[in-house]
Amino acid sequence: MTTLDQTNPRLDLFSRWDVQQTAYIADRDRVYEVMFEVLTHLRPDEDLVVLDLACGPGAISSRLLDLLPKARSVAVDVDPVLLAIGEGAMGDMDGRLRWVRADLRDPDWTAALGDDGADGTFDAVLSSTALHWLDPAVLVATYRRAFQLLRPEGVLLNADYLPHPPGSRLRAACDAIALDRRNHALAGGAESWETWWEAVEAEPELADTLARRAKLWPEGARDWTGASHRFNEAALLDAGFAEAGVVWQDLQERIIVGLR
Repeated sequence: MTTLDQTNPRLDLFSRWDVQQTAYIADRDRVYEVMFEVLTHLRPDEDLVVLDLACGPGAISSRLLDLLPKARSVAVDVDPVLLAIGEGAMGDMDGRLRWVRADLRDPDWTAALGDDGADGTFDAVLSSTALHWLDPAVLVATYRRAFQLLRPEGVLLNADYLPHPPGSRLRAACDAIALDRRNHALAGGAESWETWWEAVEAEPELADTLARRAKLWPEGARDWTGASHRFNEAALLDAGFAEAGVVWQDLQERIIVGLR
């Protein structure tokens, strides 16, 4: 793994983010293993250029750039707190990682990428545990723009909560099992989402970014939409991808792939 500065005050939050996420996604490390197995099979180039979409603090980029020392990643998110933690912990990884703040709800979000926003820039677009927050119309638009950003033979991989349709018995059963797993992990001492954010709020250096984040999502104003896996597959095909489908799943945590 990347050697990070152990004196960095944001490293603890970065590391704890990875740990607390496992309470909500039991097989999280396996998710990334499968994602990269599929990616490197389809795109065996060592010098891949990747868009880490809705990157959070950079879970994908940190792992991918360790795995592929010649690869480069552009990590994009709107959350100023998660970007600050990721960039503060990882830096630019010797010039191979660039952090960009952009809001996928803005139709012109790719303008923030600068030269990297040109059509055909990226070999792959990767995302995890993020796009389920998007309104379905925004998700469709995001897939369309991602398609344009990809080079020929490019690949999109989205590892996310892609549920069964609302009201179905399968969705209810899977949600109940996932909740049982989460409660078991938390009872065993895993850190919760709420506790992690309390630690963020206790960090004086992040006060300004927390204030900016609060303006983005006032209390109670954010909730995921959780478009179904069928909707995601149809949206990828509608965006122009030649093939789309799920390559891995555990309950409703799935990895869906779009092939340009």
